[in-house]
This record gives sequence, C-alpha cells and structure tokens, in this order.
Amino acid sequence: MSEAIRLPKTKVGYKSFHRIIEVSKKLFAENGFLATSTNQIISEAKVAIGTFYIYFDDKRAVYDYLLNDYSKRIRKEIQIAIKDLPTRFEQERQGLKTFIKFSLEDRLSYRIIWESMFVERQLFVDYYSNFAAVYMKQLQKAVEQGEIKPDLNLETLAYTLMGISNFVGLQVIFKQHVTEQEIDDIVDQVMHILKDGIFL
Repeated sequence: MSEAIRLPKTKVGYKSFHRIIEVSKKLFAENGFLATSTNQIISEAKVAIGTFYIYFDDKRAVYDYLLNDYSKRIRKEIQIAIKDLPTRFEQERQGLKTFIKFSLEDRLSYRIIWESMFVERQLFVDYYSNFAAVYMKQLQKAVEQGEIKPDLNLETLAYTLMGISNFVGLQVIFKQHVTEQEIDDIVDQVMHILKDGIFL
C-alpha cells in the first residue's frame, strides 16, 4: 500500500473512507480524473477536509486506491470461480463469465480502469501488463499439462484472451437488459471460437 494511502482503523473511519471512495468513483467516472477536484470529493462525500487527509494525500491517491482495488477484486473473483475446475478450457469459460458478471454489477469499472490512460500512461500499462504476467503463468501450466498448443507465444495469447474478455464484456454491458442465459450463450460462442477457430 502506498504511503499516500492510509487505511481506516475503526468502523466510523471505515464509513468515511468508503464514502470518499464511492463518491470519487462516481465523479471520476462522470467527469474524468483531471476535471474532478479534491474539494468536490470532500463536498459530495460530506466529510471534513481533515478527514479526507487522514486517509489520502490527494485525489491521485484515491484514484490509485480505486485502480488497485479493481485489480485485486477482479483477480480474486476469477480465482475463486475457477479454483475447483479441472481443465483450462473450463477455467477460461468460467473466468470469462465471472468477468462479464463483475462488469455488469459494477458498470463504472471500465471507466475507472481506462481513465488510467489519462491519469498517467504507465498506470494503464502496468495494470494490464501485471494482469498479463499472472495470466501467462496460468497458461504455462496448461501448456505443461498438454491442454494448450506448445508453440504459442504466451504473452500474445494472454493479451488476446484479455482483449476478448474486455470487448465481449463491453458487448454485454452495452445491452439494455441481458439474461443469465444470454450471458451463457455469448460465453459459449466465445469458447467455440477459441476451440474451433473461425476460418474454413
């Protein structure tokens, strides 16, 4: 955890901290990081100026917390969802579905994560390169177990699969309403493409 971020130690402190985070998420998503001021966050969160600075050095620290929290939560939810599945194919399917459902439940996630391009380019690079590094380790295990072709570049494969997840996620959240069955059908279509390819 960055020294610019200080976690609360009491229930009352947690409530204030949580309000700051939720308000910041909304403002960053609506207005962008650069157009959002610390004073706006403080005002809408209904906390004292001193309370804000107990937990954060500045709005950049709040944004860093949000981005890091999304990274941890997405990875954790996927890890929990796939941990008992025996094959990489099943893990990929469930991981994709879990990511889509996460995105549906928190529709601001894309906006906050991609805002990192405008906060600081390296944040955006690090977010996805770190995700890819973890993914590559999982794919390497699948290669060793004979589940994935051994001649594939795993970095390219990781980014390909991440790209599919991100843009299929957008396909789903762009819809006004989507059922569980529709999500399953979309995920199954992706897995069919991955397994059998697209060219005749």
